[in-house]
Amino acid sequence: MFDALKKLCWAGVFGVFSTGVAAQATVGFATLPPGSLLYAQASIIAKVIQDHSKLQVRVLGFGGDAPMFDAVNSQKADFLILDVGEVGDAYHGRKNWEGKAKPNLRLALTIYGFGMGPFVRKDSNIQTVADLKGKRVPSGWVQQTGNLPHSQAVLATGGLTYNDVVQVPAVNVVRAADDFKSGKLDVFFFAVGAPKVAEVAASVGGLRYLPLDVAPGAEANMKKIRTDYYFSTVNPAPHIAGIEKPTQVQTIDFVIGVGAHVKDEVVIEFVKAMRANKKDLVQAHPSFLQFDPDNAAKNQPSLPHHPGILKYYKEIGIWRG
Repeated sequence: MFDALKKLCWAGVFGVFSTGVAAQATVGFATLPPGSLLYAQASIIAKVIQDHSKLQVRVLGFGGDAPMFDAVNSQKADFLILDVGEVGDAYHGRKNWEGKAKPNLRLALTIYGFGMGPFVRKDSNIQTVADLKGKRVPSGWVQQTGNLPHSQAVLATGGLTYNDVVQVPAVNVVRAADDFKSGKLDVFFFAVGAPKVAEVAASVGGLRYLPLDVAPGAEANMKKIRTDYYFSTVNPAPHIAGIEKPTQVQTIDFVIGVGAHVKDEVVIEFVKAMRANKKDLVQAHPSFLQFDPDNAAKNQPSLPHHPGILKYYKEIGIWRG
């Protein structure tokens, strides 16, 4: 069913977006599949943009990052939402994207540091990442290759690699979460605060975020996998499953990417609407409390800004590059 839906989306996308956005009024916004936090956030952002600009935004859910990058790189979509590390790797053609560079990708806006990491059942005897040795861990990530460095970095905080665990092939994070729920996995990786995490927690009697900062040099080991990763503190909140006390979590900046083909005025209109309407974003989802409109222009060494938005940031005085 998903394949059929994806084909239908692609047909519409090709017809509307392949000419560089018809009249620059309707734009395609690529994101992960329904159930992921990014899909929920993309839908919220799209509504805010439409309510406060002349743009019409069509949210396009894909099974993973690879088809998202392909859509924007080939001008069949215009914007995307994902972590800066994976977008940067795709732009440069390195790591997962060696020989498959996506040179059309650019940066439009930095949203905020996005908490991610490992969840286990609340009653599990797994207390640290090191305890995952010999346990069933999702691997492979056929559709969502960006989760490979994420999961490798988590394991590294406990001094482990994939050679130390039982590797269970996974398609993407949503499917892996379902596998965990059905008892096929001992741990799953997901965004902190995602609706899917709350769904899984309700079905298995509760979850617990597996601490990453207990081993000496944990953050340094994580950064060896990807320098963009860092630790930040997440506090308990009603919408966050698995976090019962202030917790250091794996964090990476999530960004709005944009195709180099998109006209300057369209990128600027998109960003201006988002920066000016944080209140509406927060009202739709509390995760946007972390969004700082003045930090939207954050310099990300791994990914160049779209030239139009860079000029705009300099003109309004928030560029600190």
